[in-house]
Amino acid sequence: MPDPIIAPPPVGKPPRKPGQAVVIVHGMGEQRPMDTLRGFVSAVWSHDPSRAPFYAHVADPADPAGAKINQSWITPDSRTNSYELRRITTPYDVDGRRTDFYELYWADITQGTTRGRLAAWVTNLLWRKPADIPPDARKLYLVTLLAVIIVLVAALALATSVWQQQISWTVGALVTILASFVIWSVDRFGLPYFGDVAAYVRAEAATVEKRALIRSRGLKLLKCLMMDDTYDRIVLVSHSLGSMIAYDLLQILWADFRPRKLEAIRDKAKLKAIHAIDKATLVAGSAWPGSLDDLAGFRRHQWELYRQLRTKDDNHGPWKISDFVTLGSPLTHSEFLVTHNLAEFRRGIAERLFSACPPVAEGAAAGGTLLYQEGRNRSSGKPQRAVHHGAVFAATRWTNIFDRGNGWLTGDPISGPMAENFGPGVENIQVELRGCLGRVFTHTLYWSLTATGVEVGDRPRSHLAVLRDAVDLGRKLEPSQAEAPTIPPRK
Repeated sequence: MPDPIIAPPPVGKPPRKPGQAVVIVHGMGEQRPMDTLRGFVSAVWSHDPSRAPFYAHVADPADPAGAKINQSWITPDSRTNSYELRRITTPYDVDGRRTDFYELYWADITQGTTRGRLAAWVTNLLWRKPADIPPDARKLYLVTLLAVIIVLVAALALATSVWQQQISWTVGALVTILASFVIWSVDRFGLPYFGDVAAYVRAEAATVEKRALIRSRGLKLLKCLMMDDTYDRIVLVSHSLGSMIAYDLLQILWADFRPRKLEAIRDKAKLKAIHAIDKATLVAGSAWPGSLDDLAGFRRHQWELYRQLRTKDDNHGPWKISDFVTLGSPLTHSEFLVTHNLAEFRRGIAERLFSACPPVAEGAAAGGTLLYQEGRNRSSGKPQRAVHHGAVFAATRWTNIFDRGNGWLTGDPISGPMAENFGPGVENIQVELRGCLGRVFTHTLYWSLTATGVEVGDRPRSHLAVLRDAVDLGRKLEPSQAEAPTIPPRK
């Protein structure tokens, strides 16, 4: 079904407002700097005429027919700490805001993963009890297990035949060619893609250093953006393995930037927004609801808390990450990839090693508070409270876009819904994507302009409309501002 007709942008220039930053974390594979970023910006900004005023529409240099796209520029920027990366910046949009797009590039850090490390990771995944394998991963698990068994049986048969001198020269040559092909396939496809996963997903002695380097790079960029007065909003978008990296970064950042030293009178608006989130909190160790009675209302409360926290004051630093968007995310299999089973993963949630959405409350009752008392004001003696470190999704909305398919060949077997692992506050949106191979492995098509895709549901949108709504450059929930705030000089 085609998307609804969008009204043309207004002609007049709106008042200037603070800008926003969108950070894209690329997925696994031998990614080239800026490739993911440029493709994403093309889908979310350049080819969405409703976002730019008429004077920002320019001819597409890649289209001989001269079709119009929204203007943007690629600008040097020191915040990425790399000469290979640039910031893509837009003109003021129809709402009077500029958007800067950044890429968190990490593929260079995971280079050099060995066959042994990859084999150890695969062995760890396969060496599980049948009950510990989640239903949505069983088809892929069986296919992988069958492939490994075939390779091992063939290798054993070859070794036995050679030892018994029962193999002919011709068969030996064919086996050598086949073995060379298998090794080439592992080096060409296995290591560049799944080697990244093996190097990051699980904390082990062989992976700790690379995990730390990736996180350090991401934290440096996000903290720099968080403290930049040019922006009052950050959107964190991630694809594939990048979503696991982005999730970790969110948790680390929240521990540093979460609201603390809150006092009843001074911070009344912040506490009111936190108490609105309290009504939806989960309870550690008990069954979670399959869905929230009012998901839209919960997301409005998340946005309101983000609005209260985005401005720094004398007592609080800013929290500006309003949205976390995951595309084709393996986080859906976290109980299998990160831990051994769902029980172990839920224990991590209860211990606040992992963050749920909605957050898990203090205490053992549903609808409990996220706050705890951390001391008193030294001058007045008034009690001060803080939001606990596992509540990042109190102030950050999570939208997860996935293409389920048949679980191993069609669609995107890496992706799936998040409710079972992370809670019913995640907005899960299923799409059906088709590329040049039809429905075969659509993992890289979420922002493709050449693919066709549609939302699965009663009122389907195109896959690009789903993505644009998730990133929400227009800030649908932002109250209208009578006066434009002062914008600091652009850096």
